[in-house]
Amino acid sequence: MQNAFIAGTLIAIICGIVSFFVVLRKAAFAAHGLGHISLTGASGAVLIGVSAMNGQLIANMIAAIFMGFMGDKIKKNDLAIGIVLTFFLGLGAYFLYLYQTGYSGSIMSILFGNILTVSYRQIIILLIMAIIIICALSIVARSLFFCSIDPIIAQSKNIPSRLLSMIFFIILALTVTMACQIVGALLVFTLLIGPAASAFQWSDGFYKSMLLSIMISLISVWGALCLAFYVNLPASFCITMIICLIYIIGLIKNLMWQ
Repeated sequence: MQNAFIAGTLIAIICGIVSFFVVLRKAAFAAHGLGHISLTGASGAVLIGVSAMNGQLIANMIAAIFMGFMGDKIKKNDLAIGIVLTFFLGLGAYFLYLYQTGYSGSIMSILFGNILTVSYRQIIILLIMAIIIICALSIVARSLFFCSIDPIIAQSKNIPSRLLSMIFFIILALTVTMACQIVGALLVFTLLIGPAASAFQWSDGFYKSMLLSIMISLISVWGALCLAFYVNLPASFCITMIICLIYIIGLIKNLMWQ
């Protein structure tokens, strides 16, 4: 549980920050797609006896570079991208079929995550990844925010939109790899969309929304770990339910105030 809280805190902070840009840039489909690719990378890695996290990281980085190179075109070709991601999901399912031994352990952790099995070595890796993401965002955050709000004016100001897009997708790939350790490849969408989507219901400023997104992410992870310990429920399920509940509360608030 100590390792779970340390790892969960690191992942929640990063997901809260990156979630803000995912929602702002309307990159939800890309985040969902990287979850599918994580499944393929992880299942392929365990099939050849390599760490699932390493497989996720390699597969996500390759996909992120491709998505970043496409830039805004990825939003206009979502049908083609969807077919490619379906292929990756099917390939991942085939790898799972080939990997029969240890199915109930390793494979279920890949699909739905198991933060209670995080080791000290994994925490160090997560910490390194978190530092890399925070350092990268501290450099490009303002320009990335500007490009996300008004890409046409940003282009007229000679802001390198394609380079920023590639950096963003690389950051997103690292974040997806981290988030998969908690919620797994199938539910990674939750931590990358839910916190910011809920935060935008309560605030609209840059710093306020990002801070609120981090707080929602932390509350969801910490609350889920407490529920998992005392009620004996899966942590990934609890995270999903808490984030959905927070979003529904915000939705009801907006409907009542209209």
